Amino acid sequence: MVDQLFSSTFSSSNIDVKPTMLALSLLTSLILGLLLAKIYKYKTIYTKEFIITLAILPILIAMIIFLVNGNLGTSVAVAGTFGLIRFRSAAGGAKEILFVFIATAIGIATGMGFLVLAILFTLFLVFTLWIYENSNFAQVSMTRRHGTFTVPNDETDYELILSGILARTCREANLTSVKNLNKEDKIQLEYDLDLKANANDFKLINDVLAYNNDIEVSIAATAKKRKTL
Repeated sequence: MVDQLFSSTFSSSNIDVKPTMLALSLLTSLILGLLLAKIYKYKTIYTKEFIITLAILPILIAMIIFLVNGNLGTSVAVAGTFGLIRFRSAAGGAKEILFVFIATAIGIATGMGFLVLAILFTLFLVFTLWIYENSNFAQVSMTRRHGTFTVPNDETDYELILSGILARTCREANLTSVKNLNKEDKIQLEYDLDLKANANDFKLINDVLAYNNDIEVSIAATAKKRKTL
């Protein structure tokens, strides 16, 4: 009766696998998935849905690898299905994508029976991520800013004027984009800024408003996300 679980109704060939080893593989995937989800929650703003997905994904991938079992046709079908899911899904953040790849790697390893390798791989990554999170390696600069300036759409060369104002408070000011706001008859200029040691956000805003109160200023401490890497 148990052997029939590994017998396909579409083929007379059986999968050469022990039920106990399959159960151990799936259990290992589940435990490592829970550990991975726990690590993701560390110093991260998360959603309940993503944590559950991250915990379940390794066991799902392990089961898919088990069912594929070297069948090229099935492998292509599975790849196409995952490609369709990715096409219909919204892009996530860099950390989310990283952990999805890690969960996939764990599922592949356990699905192929490399349980010890999967455990060591997970522990190594957990240790590495913990070091990165608690070191200065990925520390965000406290002087970097993203500034957005909305100016009237007239004949004034605001790019030149803003460059002069920003030079007093910033070590570096790079214009990244210029956008025309037709409905408001204004122009939006975006800069990547690096403040001087004796400057702050309020001084920067006051210097701009001292020139013209009609200029709208927005300063963000985090970099603006871009569609390209």
